[in-house]
Amino acid sequence: MKYVGSKNRLSKELVPIIQSYITDEIRGYLEPFVGGANMIDKIDCEKKIGCDSHEELIELLKYVQNPKNELPQHISEDEYKKVKNDKKHYPKWYVGLVGFNATFGAKWFGGYARSMKSDKITPRDMSNEAIRNIEKQRPNLKDISFYNRSFIDIDPKAVTRYVIYCDIPYRNTLKYSTNEFPYDEFYNWCKEMKNNNNIVLVSEYNMPDEFKCIWQKEHKVGINQDKHQERIEKLFIL
Repeated sequence: MKYVGSKNRLSKELVPIIQSYITDEIRGYLEPFVGGANMIDKIDCEKKIGCDSHEELIELLKYVQNPKNELPQHISEDEYKKVKNDKKHYPKWYVGLVGFNATFGAKWFGGYARSMKSDKITPRDMSNEAIRNIEKQRPNLKDISFYNRSFIDIDPKAVTRYVIYCDIPYRNTLKYSTNEFPYDEFYNWCKEMKNNNNIVLVSEYNMPDEFKCIWQKEHKVGINQDKHQERIEKLFIL
């Protein structure tokens, strides 16, 4: 599923690293910032939990889990505007679908998505492309437990012997919401999680000294429709 900051393009390198920590002693796998579920859908673990504070996102993932639930094949610009301006009158899963999959750069209602094919003449159906991506992802979501929950609401004492992968909103980058992410609180939460026999992995560009970088790679990220910037993507362990 298209999502801001998705690790889908890096999953071939990150998944084997994360998977190596899921041994016989591990009870489960947890992603407190599941986003578009582009990493958790590739992890092999008997118990997988994906959490996110975005309610409409979680409702969309739950809806897609059921193969009987149909998705529209196209979202028009008029429909996009109607949903954006009147969210309360639509099912939450549908608001999530429109808000993330018919929008520029997969940013939450970040402007209707439009682009051209390589011939610079033929318009691309961006919403259809995004929805087809979700359809392909469906089978890999069926065994995941999704919860609308912030990391703050996950009690470290209730999670033992889990591999926890955190793809947090990066500092000084495009944010998922207007609220500032509580970085210091998150760092302390990670330490509590580690103290309860969990393995904590975090994707970021930079982390406090207590976190050890175990992988890094130069990665091109989009700044806007025309510009890209090289960043060094890193994976840390506490």
